Amino acid sequence: MDSQPEASAPPLLTRNFLCLLGAGFLCFTALGIFYLFPLFVINLGGSKSDIGILMGVMALSAVCVRPWVSGLVDQLNRKTTFAIGCALIALISGAHIYVVAPIDRIFYLLVLMRFIFGIGLGFIIVSSMTLASDLTPPRRLNEGLGIFGVMPLLGIATGPVIGEAIIASWGFTGMFLLTIGACALTVLFLIPIIEPIREKTDQRKDSFFTVLATPVVWRIGLVIITFGIAFAAHGSFVAPFAESRSLSVSIYFITYSAAAVISRLFGGRLSSYCGEYKMILASLLGMGAGFLLLAQTSSNIGLVASGLLAGAGQGIFFPSVLAFSVRSVKSGDRGKITGIITGGVDTGMLIGSFSLGYLGDLFGFPVLFTVAAFCVLVGVFLFIFMRKTIMLPKDGPIKAP
Repeated sequence: MDSQPEASAPPLLTRNFLCLLGAGFLCFTALGIFYLFPLFVINLGGSKSDIGILMGVMALSAVCVRPWVSGLVDQLNRKTTFAIGCALIALISGAHIYVVAPIDRIFYLLVLMRFIFGIGLGFIIVSSMTLASDLTPPRRLNEGLGIFGVMPLLGIATGPVIGEAIIASWGFTGMFLLTIGACALTVLFLIPIIEPIREKTDQRKDSFFTVLATPVVWRIGLVIITFGIAFAAHGSFVAPFAESRSLSVSIYFITYSAAAVISRLFGGRLSSYCGEYKMILASLLGMGAGFLLLAQTSSNIGLVASGLLAGAGQGIFFPSVLAFSVRSVKSGDRGKITGIITGGVDTGMLIGSFSLGYLGDLFGFPVLFTVAAFCVLVGVFLFIFMRKTIMLPKDGPIKAP
């Protein structure tokens, strides 16, 4: 019977997976609150360049420690590395409460704090996505990663909304205290999770850089970097852009996240039907169109429209490209492949935060968002050009050279 395969499909929403969803939502809500960090910088007297540097330093640290973090996630308990990341985020949030002065007096201290924040972010991203792939049945990998991928999007939507209200009532101190509380609750949700026992094998695990040298991995990594450059515009400059035009900051993030959540919930099955290649292309084009529209926006309606396009694109892109890449390596190297993929995003954000910040200072927000859209278009052409060299064979993982 046709319904038999569906009926025999292994369960996905187990207790472990539901606990991970709860932990992911709380943790990414804490990170979502930090989308308002540029407003904190402006409040201290900072410029667009200052914002770009501070956001870039965070990405730089995440990139620098990614080989170490990725290997550690494969060696240690996933929950432990997740909790370490939460502890670092909470620590820096608490420090921000006491570091308040004109930015020229504390800029280098803020740089150090953002560097540590980036290390914590690296732990969280790699460990959470790796744990999600561990807890997902192999036959439902696209679906499981897509569902877990909703949590960052809900956090991005929830964090700025709550944070904006908290800032209005209790200032930035309230915002940082809220982040600490969310990190603490995240750890409570991690405690009941029982990690699956990873198969022991006599085969030596590949190093981070050996996995990176796999053709499908480094080639798709180039596309991911272009995505990361554009994503820097979303994470670093939408909030100050909206505030400069007296528009609602939260309405963009709500719309963006709603579109991303819907596309991610249905994108997993759609990707299995249409193929990840087509879905990755469509997602990049949607995101690019969103940034082009954002460059011309002068109303909240424009923010909503651009948020819908960019959010739908981002919602489909990440789980599709992660599932696409995870199949290229052995299961014992999942932490490394997750680290490489997320590291590609961080590398792009590092480049984008610095370069787009300076472009914004020189030419304004419209040019900044137009350049972000152009970078996504470059990713589209790269992906099309390298199509034959990155498509996976049907007989399983590709061995690294």
